[in-house]
Amino acid sequence: MLRKLVPNKRDRLILLPAIGSQFIVSTSLFLMPVLIDSLQVKAGLSGRAAGFLLSMELVVSACTTLFLSAKLHVHSTRRWALFGGLLAILGTVLTFVSPLLPALIGARLTAGIGAGIVGAEATSVLSRGIEREKLIAAVTISSIANAAIWLAILPYLVDRLGYRGPYACLLLINLIGTVLLRRLPSLSKQKGISENPARSPFNLAAMLVVAAIFLTQLGQGAFWSLEETFGRRAGFSSYTIGILLGAATLLLLLGAVGSAWASERFGRFSGMLILIVVNALSILFISTITVHWVFVAANILQSITNLSSVIYQLGLSASIDRTGRVIAASTGLVTLGNGLGPSLSASVSGAFGPSSVGVVVLAFNVIALMLYCAVKLRDTERQPLSASVT
Repeated sequence: MLRKLVPNKRDRLILLPAIGSQFIVSTSLFLMPVLIDSLQVKAGLSGRAAGFLLSMELVVSACTTLFLSAKLHVHSTRRWALFGGLLAILGTVLTFVSPLLPALIGARLTAGIGAGIVGAEATSVLSRGIEREKLIAAVTISSIANAAIWLAILPYLVDRLGYRGPYACLLLINLIGTVLLRRLPSLSKQKGISENPARSPFNLAAMLVVAAIFLTQLGQGAFWSLEETFGRRAGFSSYTIGILLGAATLLLLLGAVGSAWASERFGRFSGMLILIVVNALSILFISTITVHWVFVAANILQSITNLSSVIYQLGLSASIDRTGRVIAASTGLVTLGNGLGPSLSASVSGAFGPSSVGVVVLAFNVIALMLYCAVKLRDTERQPLSASVT
């Protein structure tokens, strides 16, 4: 299936190490509900402490990626990526030592820094892809499939290994991801590199794009953390909500496959615009309307347009510069936005009620669309960008 999604031979050379990097970077984000529950029930942490531990790991990972993305040059990044993978492995091994919070904080800080290094170094090669949306979609599909498998297995691991069960999963994933990183292409050997590595690619257009990506993903994180709350308000049982969330995961795959098929057939900017608008309106309906069929229909639309809109946005950021620094920063902001989203939703919901979260998410997406429109207006000033957003 991945071979059909990524028919270009050059893109397939990038695919496996890119998948390995996303395994290391994103698996803990997908497994967050299970990790929080096992830390509370099996390690004896409070809900606040467990949430802090996971948010800290994601924020540290994202900040590391953002810091390094500004420092990336066009020389080989394989060595640094492998170092990040080994650091993530070390942090996960240290997690097994003690369930006490100080020890866990040190271990997860180490793992978060390692994942951040991998995210910055390995993700940069996506900018070298020929069909970037297809390449990013294939990486995304692999990450979702990986998470879906582990979510089915984790209850058995938790029963046998306690809080260490999910981290045993992360250890194995980190090992697999680091092995795949050994195939990371050396950027210094790629042809066609004309950029001055000392010159920052973060011009106005790049800054607008990464800011827009952060806003859309902050909204996604805020919405997702209250999805169960919205379902209960709509009158669904916990069992039914669980089925809906499982179906939503499958629909994420459908959206990713759809974006790979559409690629640039209908224009990157037009496709991205439509997906962001539909996604934001779906979230607004989910958060404000309690009619059953509206809730289900809105969730279907939200799930299909969620990752597909992210793929288009990352495809745009990958096209802005050839060094890979902009897309590395963008992936860091995807993690950061989703990591900060639950804190934002808790504050907004506590002050104004759950429905207000949908309004805030809509406002974020309107601002993001305005930023993308500003980029579109500037596309005549920079030829590579002009070809990418039309």
